[in-house]
Amino acid sequence: MNTITQLPAVETQSLVLREIELRDAPTFSNFMMQDAYQRHIAMRLASEHEVRAFVTRAVARQGDDRRNCFHLAAEEKLSGEAIGDGFLILQHPKTVEIGWGLHPAMWGMGLGTEIGHALLGLAFERLRADSVWCKVMGGNEASAKLAERIGLRHLKSHPHYPAAPGRSCQVDFYAMDESDYFNLGY
Repeated sequence: MNTITQLPAVETQSLVLREIELRDAPTFSNFMMQDAYQRHIAMRLASEHEVRAFVTRAVARQGDDRRNCFHLAAEEKLSGEAIGDGFLILQHPKTVEIGWGLHPAMWGMGLGTEIGHALLGLAFERLRADSVWCKVMGGNEASAKLAERIGLRHLKSHPHYPAAPGRSCQVDFYAMDESDYFNLGY
């Protein structure tokens, strides 16, 4: 059973990754409902109401020692606004799935890489994962490059992965084990 009820905030050069808060719903709506953002994700939120419900559910799970899913906000240090998100899902006691998203206006600025590195650190150093993996939707070249940039290796492609109810697409899987993480350069 998981005994971590809350993850600590992690600072990167430009961001603070922290547990989602109710105040994040409006800024999440600003980017999560954009077509450019939704094109590359499995869980698509169609309205401000759905985004608010997602945030409310994530906050309600905090503090539960049985939870296996940690949703984080990527808050820009300068503005104090959430401009991205990340998640960690404990799938087995020592395996963690990670994922990230970023406001399309912030693409190409290195912020996704900061989120990815922070998620790896949380997975291996706080959740004590033996292995970490992620899935990248077909056509999302930026996230594929980001996965490789943070040290994940491409494992396989699945041409018809069930991404969401009634929808399948190509998905690429990337992974890293604990020894690879702790041998990464700084």
